[in-house]
Amino acid sequence: MELPADSVLIDSVDHLLIVIDEAFPNSQPKILAPQAGHDYRWPHVDNHGRLCLKPTQLTRDPGERVLQHLEWAHRLLNYSEDERRHEFEREFAAYWNQRSTNKTKRPEVLSLIKPGGISREVVYFDDSLLNRRIVVADDKGELVNWLRNSGSNPSDKAILPTWLSSLPHPWTPIQFPEHGHDVLDLLPDPILKRVLIPGQWCPIFFEAKTPTGPVFVAVLLHSAAKSELKRGYRGLARVPMARVVASFRGHDVQRCPVVRVDGRWIHGRDRDQDFPVMRSKSVAIIGCGAIGAALARLLAQSGIGKFLLIDPDNLVSANIARHALGMRYVGKNKARATAQMLCEDFPHLKNVMICDLRFENLTSQILEEISQVDLIISAGIDFDGDASLDVWRRTLAMPPPHLCTWIEAFAIVGHAVLLYGADSLLTGFDDNEQPTFRLTDWPEESNALVAEAGCGNVFQPHGVVDLQSTVVLAARLAVEVLLGRIPVSCRRVWQGDLEAVPVNGGVARPQFTESRVVREIPWL
Repeated sequence: MELPADSVLIDSVDHLLIVIDEAFPNSQPKILAPQAGHDYRWPHVDNHGRLCLKPTQLTRDPGERVLQHLEWAHRLLNYSEDERRHEFEREFAAYWNQRSTNKTKRPEVLSLIKPGGISREVVYFDDSLLNRRIVVADDKGELVNWLRNSGSNPSDKAILPTWLSSLPHPWTPIQFPEHGHDVLDLLPDPILKRVLIPGQWCPIFFEAKTPTGPVFVAVLLHSAAKSELKRGYRGLARVPMARVVASFRGHDVQRCPVVRVDGRWIHGRDRDQDFPVMRSKSVAIIGCGAIGAALARLLAQSGIGKFLLIDPDNLVSANIARHALGMRYVGKNKARATAQMLCEDFPHLKNVMICDLRFENLTSQILEEISQVDLIISAGIDFDGDASLDVWRRTLAMPPPHLCTWIEAFAIVGHAVLLYGADSLLTGFDDNEQPTFRLTDWPEESNALVAEAGCGNVFQPHGVVDLQSTVVLAARLAVEVLLGRIPVSCRRVWQGDLEAVPVNGGVARPQFTESRVVREIPWL
């Protein structure tokens, strides 16, 4: 398609190509301006002059869709200078990634830096030899905690200072730094001696405020080899700083994308208003079985910052089909293994403590730790354990709220009881240690408990999918408690498939009248 003279602002463009593939009209038409080039002076122009345009609805007339794309192309090629800059700023991260160094030649750069601050000194750990990554944070404590959670154990000397520069405006692609002097000219002189290490690369970080939010990028500075730097001098320590700086100034830089791994980004991409509250909360989970471990993971994904995990038992192979832990944890203590899973998968967690004892055998130190948490969760532990917990909690002057959760046979019914203050779980149980508000009864011949072959263990024959409704029930209640949305004691119940009760040999109580519903009832 030929263009009239002076119809677009790029003088060299006098025609457009309309390209459709064999899938059209079930695909998008493509508009190319081959003469526009790909020198990053115009936004949304890819290789071979392909224009990046919005998609049109597949249900529209194909001819109208092509015309729409041509209209958008004409509009793009007539962007004013202000419009071009705005688009480059809005897409700063995308253009930086496009012009970054080849992925096989650069380390992955991970950031824990809090966005929105001023230019300042930050710290980093160069883990490129083992894991091909560099991790940066605002302070040493946060960095070391993240690294240890993720399996690294750096020495103090391995944590190095560097600089974060807050840009007044995002760079356009033609402003991206190419050489060391492009970066060093932006740094305060006193910082150079602290961050430039002869013969070692130096990451420098930049934050840009874009129309869609903050963006971090990194530049790796390189110097000459140590042997070259110290030529003519007796040792590297005698090399003048001016020579070191000049070496960094003269080398090409590597532009690296930065992946944010801080909590605010992971939990809602800076938009979760509840995250600061959730991160400050602590939860003790007593019982890290199928319910407890799944709850721990969900609460970690919800932003909880601190955990105390308690369980005396080891994971066995028969557990893993319905447990959050897999085969690699078999033989390990459930609390310890759950803690390892959480720390490895969510290394931004502030703290995860463990204890491998039954509640009845806890030390005074661990009980003191539990008394200070924001919520106690007992998940599927036996009646003796829950009773001991209930009695102890009510002796405290300011007892944390207690959420007790468990399932009835075949996981058809699930319970989550929330207790504040002096309210007691035991008031809801009868002389046979059964909840008075249970919805099902199971004769001995119903096989609600099955003996494990070869030993005296018994288990409930339900699957992981059956369990999830109760896990979600309890997790949602826990989150609402921690956010201050549930002011009084209550209980919630998941009523699953009513018809499955008689099929499995049980008897539904009169209160069990509906299937697949959640009910909330005031505590007794």
